[in-house]
Amino acid sequence: AYREAAGILGRSAITTFVLPGDNDINDCDDVSHGESMWLEHLHRFDERWDHPFDVRRWGTLDESFTFVHRRVLYFAVNIVGGEPHSRTEKERRHREHLAQIRGTLSEIEDGDFDVMVLLGHAEPSRHHRDFFRGRDGFYSIVAEVGKPTLHLHGDRHEYYEQPGSDELGLDNYMVISLDGESIAPPIRIEIDVSRKSPITVSRVRKGLDVDCCSRGWPPSEEL
Repeated sequence: AYREAAGILGRSAITTFVLPGDNDINDCDDVSHGESMWLEHLHRFDERWDHPFDVRRWGTLDESFTFVHRRVLYFAVNIVGGEPHSRTEKERRHREHLAQIRGTLSEIEDGDFDVMVLLGHAEPSRHHRDFFRGRDGFYSIVAEVGKPTLHLHGDRHEYYEQPGSDELGLDNYMVISLDGESIAPPIRIEIDVSRKSPITVSRVRKGLDVDCCSRGWPPSEEL
């Protein structure tokens, strides 16, 4: 399955980045084998293309990375849904990712980006409270940065939108869960920082609606 997935993704005309998901590692009968197969076939997948992105990888966490492109700061991190195969490993990995995110923000100028994007498999569930919540968690980072932040994940295998304002009081944070299992086409996201509401989302197929962002997000009155 890993080889087949790599073959399909490798035919893409555009640069493709791959992050781990629960079916790749956590849900495997043999976690070590799943991890080794992911590393063999999908690790650093973008390097198959000659692309312009200045990707910064995070040492021993080099499946995770960051880059700035057209004034958008991307964080792509190994946060995997489902039951953790090792709580100790998961908590250590989450701490290291938060440290890397904060380290990146301390090294770049605030004026170098206008939008922040978090890419990762997991939704903000009970297994990931240590990453998202708390004084040093990602929600605190979003509040401190104060810029529109889009979090995309594939944990539920079904589309939903969850504004951060609903529960967290974060008007600048939006969670979008992506459709899975080939039930819908890939969504299209445009980020144009020259617009007052820079993030536009389309689910491409007629009848698949987007409530939050079809005409831009955040709404100009929230900025």
